[in-house]
Amino acid sequence: MLIIERYLAREILRPAVGVFVFLVVVVLVFYASQLLGRAAVEGLPMEVVLNMAALRLGIFLDVLIPIALLLGIVTGLGRLQSAHEIVALAAVGGGRRRVVIAVGFWVLLLAAVVAALSMVFRPWAYSTVYALEREMAAELNLERIEPGRFQVGDQTWLLYAEGRSGGGLDDVMVHQRMPDFDGLLRAQRLEQEELDDGMHRLVFSGEVHSYRIEHDGSRDLIGHFDHFEILFLGRSPPERKQLRRAMATDALVGTNEPIELAELHWRLVSPISVLVLALAAIAMSRINPRLGQSARVLGASVVGTLYFSVLGVLINWLEQGSLTPWPGVYLAPLGLLLVLAIRYWLVQRGPGAPL
Repeated sequence: MLIIERYLAREILRPAVGVFVFLVVVVLVFYASQLLGRAAVEGLPMEVVLNMAALRLGIFLDVLIPIALLLGIVTGLGRLQSAHEIVALAAVGGGRRRVVIAVGFWVLLLAAVVAALSMVFRPWAYSTVYALEREMAAELNLERIEPGRFQVGDQTWLLYAEGRSGGGLDDVMVHQRMPDFDGLLRAQRLEQEELDDGMHRLVFSGEVHSYRIEHDGSRDLIGHFDHFEILFLGRSPPERKQLRRAMATDALVGTNEPIELAELHWRLVSPISVLVLALAAIAMSRINPRLGQSARVLGASVVGTLYFSVLGVLINWLEQGSLTPWPGVYLAPLGLLLVLAIRYWLVQRGPGAPL
């Protein structure tokens, strides 16, 4: 029977691997295209862009793995059922219990992998992402300015330089949009100095002209200087609502803050989602074979989408304090288990129950 179990595991899990690879490629292309757009505008290093895309993909694996397992098991079991191999297996005393045993080890292994991803990798990845985002923040960073091109930052300022020399920019123009009016600075030279506490100093020199531009288009000369300095504070660190994603799991245990509780519940429910969706996939393979493989895949896609949508809503409710910690977000897997139990009971009571 070990040979049969290996065969079943291979035939059932092979489609899951294919679905997983497809989903990984789609998500990686999505994140890479977003970051490459920023890189083109802000002149970001390609190494940083690739690291950001890989980290964001890794953070999303605790969703991709359960979805891939759900669709893969439904597809694999559908093929076996269409080829009547499940019926043949039942004829020799196997049946769906043998199917559960065949895939059970791999499902538990994937649940352990997802647990490690959500509880260990997730906080590390978020802390690394936040550190990279602070470096990639759309601020006045002269090292990323490419002469002859407009540099846009934060939807509030625009910088243009004719050339670069000695660590600074030559023949520069800085336009800043403010609520009541716009500011414009023109100078022959611009240099940047890093100060303590995240402060920066911009030093304009040589024929510095400062203009005030009204939103109706009128422009007034504010001043004409040989030397002009501006102090500004760099981008502020992530808010607490973001930082809780970078907190270690043991630091979240015992917390009473709703947003931190929501993060803890997400990490704890992720491996449970693997087990629940695997059971759902096995149950959905009982669908009438006359409906075809496409009906199974479509049904599994709807189940997976609804499950994670409900999970997301529960997470938001817990963050807002409108949902109690227990059962909290566990309502999603418990609700799906209840539906599966009712369906199993109805199938067992019905005449001609499938194998």
